[in-house]
Amino acid sequence: MVSSLFNLPLWQLTILILGSSLLVGFGFSVGIRRLFRLNPTAQEADLAIDLMQVASTYIGILLAFAGVLAWQDYKGAQLAIEQEAAVASQLYRDLTICGAQCDEPRHELRAYVRSIIVDEWPLVRDGGRSDQTEALLIKLFDRVGSTDPSTARQSAIYAEALSQLNRLVELRRNRIATSSTTIPPVLWVVAIVGSVLTIAYAASFVSTRYATLMICGISLTIGLMFLFLISVNNPFRGPRGLGPGPLTQLQAIFDKVDTFHGRLHPDEKP
Repeated sequence: MVSSLFNLPLWQLTILILGSSLLVGFGFSVGIRRLFRLNPTAQEADLAIDLMQVASTYIGILLAFAGVLAWQDYKGAQLAIEQEAAVASQLYRDLTICGAQCDEPRHELRAYVRSIIVDEWPLVRDGGRSDQTEALLIKLFDRVGSTDPSTARQSAIYAEALSQLNRLVELRRNRIATSSTTIPPVLWVVAIVGSVLTIAYAASFVSTRYATLMICGISLTIGLMFLFLISVNNPFRGPRGLGPGPLTQLQAIFDKVDTFHGRLHPDEKP
């Protein structure tokens, strides 16, 4: 049930969440007093409203905390993708100026980036990783490690390339780790049950058209918060999940680097 929510298009998810919220608010406003046959005095209604404000404050703080937590995970995953693409681009440039002996590592880096997009990304959406991509990364390490710099300049470039390669491994681990981040189930339970109880509590002591309108408005507001939580929770999953855009652009960037390097050094064999 929860997985199917992540796979819904945004407009369908919006209708479902806000429609359910409106139904809960209107249903409680109309039916809860009739169901329990409540007839509070004015003093009891005032006291209930004061207590409801305290309860709604705690629920609001909890929802805000969950929203900040989910947004930080989402931005962290987005940043991991962008940094991984940036480091791969830097590594390719280092390997390019290293000379002809780094041609094979450059080809392996291209294959590795392509494998992330084609082989690993569908698995990352479910928190997995690709063995084929892992194998290409190991092969890339082997190709770079077998390079034998012969000058001080090449040694400096080689050291920087190794540093970028280690950074690339770290960022891949970060991306995979963020693909499985999610709001803890207990936080979902507390937020949903607390929100429903708050709406029910508010509907128990006031029975006017204005009160019904206000309760429905509060229900929609809470529904918008849950819509946001579901949309950014688990950053890679579903049609709204993060895509490999920055990594997809790398192939074109690699081609441009090769083209400009070839113009500056026409004597070098591609």
